[in-house]
Amino acid sequence: MKPESFWLHSVSSFIKICKFAIRFWILFLVFASCSPAEAIVPHFSFVLENIQHPAFNIRSANIRLTGTPPSAFEINLGELTLGNKKWRNLHMRCHRTHIDRQLISCPEGELRLGAQSLSLTFQFSLRDKQFDLAIQSLPLKKPAEKWQLTISWQQEKWQSTLKIVNGDGKFLADLLPWEDDQIQIKQARLNGDIHMAGDRAAISVLLAQIRVSELSFNDVSGLHAGEQIGLYLDLNAHKRRDVWRWRSKFVWPEGEVFWQPFYFVGKGHQLTARGVVHDQHVRITQAKLNLADMGEADFSALINIQKRTLQQAKLSAENLVLSALFANIIRPLAVETALAETEATGRASITWHYQDTVNQSLTVDLQDMSLIDAHGRFAVEKLNMHLPWNGNESRNGAIQFASAQVLGISVGATTVSVKTKGMTVSIPHAEIPVLDGELQVRNFGALLQPSGWQWQFNGRLLPISMEKLTESLRIQPMFGFLSGTIPKMSYANSTITMEGELVSGIFDGVAVARNLVLTGPFSMTPHLMADVAMYHVDLDMLTRAYSFGNIQGRVDVEVNDLELINWEPVKFDAKLASSAGNYKRRISQAAVKNLIALGGSSAVTVVQRSFLGMFEQFSYAEIGWGCKLRGRICYMSGIRSPSKSNAGYVLVKGSGIPAITITGYNSEVDWPELLKRLEHAIESGAPVIH
Repeated sequence: MKPESFWLHSVSSFIKICKFAIRFWILFLVFASCSPAEAIVPHFSFVLENIQHPAFNIRSANIRLTGTPPSAFEINLGELTLGNKKWRNLHMRCHRTHIDRQLISCPEGELRLGAQSLSLTFQFSLRDKQFDLAIQSLPLKKPAEKWQLTISWQQEKWQSTLKIVNGDGKFLADLLPWEDDQIQIKQARLNGDIHMAGDRAAISVLLAQIRVSELSFNDVSGLHAGEQIGLYLDLNAHKRRDVWRWRSKFVWPEGEVFWQPFYFVGKGHQLTARGVVHDQHVRITQAKLNLADMGEADFSALINIQKRTLQQAKLSAENLVLSALFANIIRPLAVETALAETEATGRASITWHYQDTVNQSLTVDLQDMSLIDAHGRFAVEKLNMHLPWNGNESRNGAIQFASAQVLGISVGATTVSVKTKGMTVSIPHAEIPVLDGELQVRNFGALLQPSGWQWQFNGRLLPISMEKLTESLRIQPMFGFLSGTIPKMSYANSTITMEGELVSGIFDGVAVARNLVLTGPFSMTPHLMADVAMYHVDLDMLTRAYSFGNIQGRVDVEVNDLELINWEPVKFDAKLASSAGNYKRRISQAAVKNLIALGGSSAVTVVQRSFLGMFEQFSYAEIGWGCKLRGRICYMSGIRSPSKSNAGYVLVKGSGIPAITITGYNSEVDWPELLKRLEHAIESGAPVIH
């Protein structure tokens, strides 16, 4: 059924029924006058078992007339079906009914719809060709509620007006057919007019001015709700031949709406639109959406009513306020990502074209955008971006920012050229200043797949001062430089993977990362897995960075099955051992004391302990330490067990004169406590590790 069909069928059917009732009543009076004396008080009952209509179905309709005019008139309906909505035992009674050739009137009547009782009056005049109906709730309330319908006609033309004064919106909503899972109106107050006019069984004019106040609604799932909403609707539609031309204005001045995952507050948001309806299509030729505190957007669209699909759309929005856009639109959509707790400033502009169920083009411009994470993990200042996209042609764009920081590491001013084509975005090369070095990105390419975005790149890291890096990370200072090559890095299905090895130089040695997998990098709990190794690391450079004491020599470090959750280690198998080769192997008294504390109070013999105050440095042959981390517990080991009967492990094997051997006995250590006490030892130079 077409949208206007229900009203048309209802009006035309009502007029026909009323005409039939007048003729029937006249026939009834003639019959009554010719009847015996007992028929002086007429009584007539008319029963229809089933009435089928395109707009409704009625079962067991009973029409009852009693007495001479003015008489009582009753209608009882066993069941009324409208769409998927059913009512049972509907009752209408006119206590005093006047019926003659030109008029049916009911100055005093009552209508019962279930538990709802309504005061009803109506008048149907064939002479004036007009029907008037007024309905009020019972008992009468303050402020008074009234629904007043007027229908008039001249030959084949007709018009109707519905005036609503303090109408109960919940009552109206309960009368209309709704799906079980649709929005349920809890309360609403309606005021306004709805005017329609037409010719025969067709509407040609539809005018509506409706104000809604105190609107509250929800659904069964709790994912959609509104409280104390105020709305205003102004609609003007005219039909010529088979084409409807319309314009409308919709204003939302107050109230709150939660529509998962969004939350909006009415602040005067406004939508104005105009267009045509023809051949099962709605064309919005011109529309403007004004969102308070956010900005304006102009758009047009073509919608297929029968298929319920969007066939064409164009949108243009300029100078959108990013602070409001982020707060109301972006953050709710990114609730499980790092963007969920960010603040943004600046302006944005967007243009979009959609045609034949396919996105044709999209252009995003950002002006002086600043993005700051509430936890200080990242920030971008004065970001300007021009990113055009076309489904069939190549486009050139650019990204530029004045400064940025990631995990405390500063990034300098950067300009990057971007190319887009189809569903791909590419950056052939980019040079990004990082501290006193540079990150060189090569062959960056991103592709939008049905499962989401996928991208990949490789590159190089030019030398960065470890001293500046550790200062930025707010950890103990280190010396030397960090540099290396970046193999192919790929992102798909919320996971970053690395093909090959990430090789860098650190502490005059070589660091290698393998099998790197980072899941949920933009979520609140990223999960990293990797294998890391360092070869020929200079212990002198490493230990000089801390107040742990000086150790001279070279070590190899392997950390396998490393697993971090939210950047905190929960699992790894770590092993440190002296590197092969000839080099100076010395350990200071301070370092020995710290290792003794690490290994336990009896880590050295009484004889060896007596040498500690006599020498500043000691010779060693080999250093070894291992840790298997499982959750919070580190299962420690060393070079080997000193003997079969001793459960300890050797951390430092002495050699030469003076020599010292350190044996550890704490095989299980609480990892967070170990880190805490090592940090204290570094700061104070006197660790106590049990």
